[in-house]
Amino acid sequence: MADDVDMTQHLEEAAMSGRIAAIRVRTEATQLAPADCDDCEGEIPMARRKAVPWTRRCVRCQTLAEREFGGRA
Repeated sequence: MADDVDMTQHLEEAAMSGRIAAIRVRTEATQLAPADCDDCEGEIPMARRKAVPWTRRCVRCQTLAEREFGGRA
């Protein structure tokens, strides 16, 4: 009896993992930052958008803003 229960639980966990993965993919695609920098209008690389989803600036402009505003940009 326990083997059937264990197998059912394993199958349910695998199915749930697949659903969670699908939700994460959809969520990531809709929550990425805009592709263009607010300051220079240059493209923000996908790697940066994934690493810092809330970013509004490219690395160069963010660095300049932090220098200008003392890290409060």
